[in-house]
Order: sequence, then structure tokens, then C-alpha cells
Amino acid sequence: MVKDPLYFFDDSETGRLARSIDWSRHELGPAELWPEALKIVLGIVFRNKHPMFVFWGENLICFYNDAYMPSFGLGKHPKAMGQRAIDCWPEVWPIISPQIETVMKTAGATWNVNALVPIFRNGRLEEVYWTY
Repeated sequence: MVKDPLYFFDDSETGRLARSIDWSRHELGPAELWPEALKIVLGIVFRNKHPMFVFWGENLICFYNDAYMPSFGLGKHPKAMGQRAIDCWPEVWPIISPQIETVMKTAGATWNVNALVPIFRNGRLEEVYWTY
């Protein structure tokens, strides 16, 4: 039996959405050629029942799962899939960009509990408290 080269895109709504994107026209290139590490991470994310969101690569390409979709409210899904982080999250960029930069430079982790990170969703900027 031949393994599906896109096995990491499961049959969830977000897995199907990611599979439907023409990645050959995207900066990441064809999904079949992505690093195995990304494929493994996405296989875990798409199949998980816990809300998960991933930034991948130098331009922090966005991936997320079905459980994360309610966090978006109306307005970001489905266009967030495959978007650069700065394009997806311009309203929070001043808050999260320094944190991401620290992680990328030090390979360390950050942890924020009930942090106010206002996001644009449901047609307006909403005060949202996140643990991430």
C-alpha cells in the first residue's frame, strides 16, 4: 500500500482546508516536499482535540486545528491558514513579536497566563485574555 504523501492533513475541517491550498504557489512550496518535522507537527495539530496554533518557518506561517477555530471568532478563518503571522495578527504584533523573537533567538520558551492580548474578531477589537 502506498502512503498518502499528504497523510498529515487529516479529514478535519482544517486538515481539508490545508490540503485544498495550492502550496506549490506558496512560499513553503509543495506540501509533499516539506520537512518531516513540519509534517509530524501538523499531523499532531490537526488530529488534536485541544486548541492548537503553530507558526512555522522564518515568516511564521500559520497553521491551526478545528479546536482553535472558535478562538478566531468571525473574520480570520479560513484565510489565516497559510498566512504569515504578521498578516494574520497585525493587531497583536506589537505584543507577540518580541516574544516570538526571543523564542527564535534563544530556542527557549515563553509562558503567559491570562495575558491581555486584544484581537480583531467578530467585526471589532475584543479584549481577550490568553494563556499561551
